[in-house]
Amino acid sequence: MLNISEIIQTVKQLIDVRVQLVKDEINETIASIMARIFLLLLMMTVSVMVLLFASFSLAFYLSEQMYSTYKGFLYVGLLYLLVFILIYFLKDYRGIVASFQRFLKNFVFGGRHKED
Repeated sequence: MLNISEIIQTVKQLIDVRVQLVKDEINETIASIMARIFLLLLMMTVSVMVLLFASFSLAFYLSEQMYSTYKGFLYVGLLYLLVFILIYFLKDYRGIVASFQRFLKNFVFGGRHKED
């Protein structure tokens, strides 16, 4: 016959094992999310660098074509101003915001969906 204290001890051990499994799963999930966020930040940094050098290249090219240094940079600046104005007017468009949120959610959380 099993003793009550043995049953209690076994239940405590089962609970401890389950708690440890949950802790390990949470740690793994957090590490995965942090790695994805770091990767996203790295991708953004590289994208900014590419955009910066492409902008300088376009500005110097336009400057060379127009025989005026400031005009090339002015036109590139105006191009970015137009892009900014376009983004400003489209910022409240629900389709763009929802698709951006969906992309970030899928990228950061790895496409996992909460099951009901």
